[in-house]
Amino acid sequence: MAEERTAAGVAARGAGPEAWRRNLYVVMVAVFASFTGFTFVMPFLPLYIRELGVTDPGEAALWSGFLFGVSPLLSGLLAPLWAILAERHGRKAMMQRALGVFVVVIVAMAFVTSVYQLLALRVLLGVFGGFGVMAVALASSLAPRERVGEAVGLLQATQLASGIGAPLLGGVVVDAVGIHRSFFAAAALCLAGLLLIRYGFREERTKPTGGAPGPARATLRQYLHLPVFVGLLVAIFTIQFIDRSFGPLLPLYIATLDAPADRVGSITGAVMTLGAIAGTVAAGYGGRLSARVAPRPLLLWSLAAGALCCLPIAFVERWWQLLVLRTLLGALAGGALTLAYAVGGRALPDGARLGAFGVLAGLGQIGGAVSPMVTGLLARWASLGAIFVLDAALYALVLAWSWRMLAPPSWPAAASPAARDQRGS
Repeated sequence: MAEERTAAGVAARGAGPEAWRRNLYVVMVAVFASFTGFTFVMPFLPLYIRELGVTDPGEAALWSGFLFGVSPLLSGLLAPLWAILAERHGRKAMMQRALGVFVVVIVAMAFVTSVYQLLALRVLLGVFGGFGVMAVALASSLAPRERVGEAVGLLQATQLASGIGAPLLGGVVVDAVGIHRSFFAAAALCLAGLLLIRYGFREERTKPTGGAPGPARATLRQYLHLPVFVGLLVAIFTIQFIDRSFGPLLPLYIATLDAPADRVGSITGAVMTLGAIAGTVAAGYGGRLSARVAPRPLLLWSLAAGALCCLPIAFVERWWQLLVLRTLLGALAGGALTLAYAVGGRALPDGARLGAFGVLAGLGQIGGAVSPMVTGLLARWASLGAIFVLDAALYALVLAWSWRMLAPPSWPAAASPAARDQRGS
């Protein structure tokens, strides 16, 4: 009997066995363009907040955390709704909608005159966005089962690669012409991603042959009966929480070190760029390696390295020390999220893969959204360095959790939750 596939997966692959790669590459290039535009200007949002009148460092940190977090929080919460609409109207249409919202909102950000107007635009971006979550879920459904880890790994590496040159170039541009004009370049890159999806992605709808019904669609409650799914929920949420915890506040932290005031933007760009390069290499290599060896031990080693690299960052006194440690953190722990998805690609049954990956990506985005809010409060009432102590502790906790919950004996057989329920009835 042929391997059971979701209707969406069959449609995305098309007639040829390698057709899924073409669509995946189109999505990757679109993700690179749009995320580059986003990363080009968003890391310097704390500096923009100061220009809008919030001059107190603690208040600026609090606003930065909230503004960075509200969009992905809303996007993650609404991910199931957009997934339903994508099933009805096509993923291509939903991806175009999300990127179109990106273009309009980022242009509008150049004209705000208060932090409250900026907040309103970030809320709109979260309500009508969701491109990142959809891209991860789509990558998992495009590839054959044995290539899921590789596909998601390539997409994760692409997202990280978008942060390689963008922060460095963005920092130079911000220092030279100001952040207002930088928004237009960011919007242009998002528009390029929109055009790539519009003219490059091929979505073909297929109907079940012979009148046979398609595979039953599993619900979230059925996913929660899979121990590995519960383990991945917590692991991916925490990894994303850590990954997004210090980025928004990095310019403020660098300003407390020995960095010259007129070079804070450039130094922030350099720190983020080297960290992104290291993380991109780690994610890409981890995704390929997970196709040959079990990804769980690689994930555990990556989490342990993250804890060891995060803690010293809280006690640095020079900006170049932060640069070195951030690069090491990206190299040793940058592939943790990719490896977690690779565990899911091997362990989750075929019938549950599309929906489960959508839920996992959505919850991961919520973790990344909550993180800046929590760390903004922590920076406001404790210190900026306390963020890295918290991150090290979370790395240790998720390491212990993954050791227990992602053990291979807990992995179910390759059958969908819905199919298991039907057999038991």
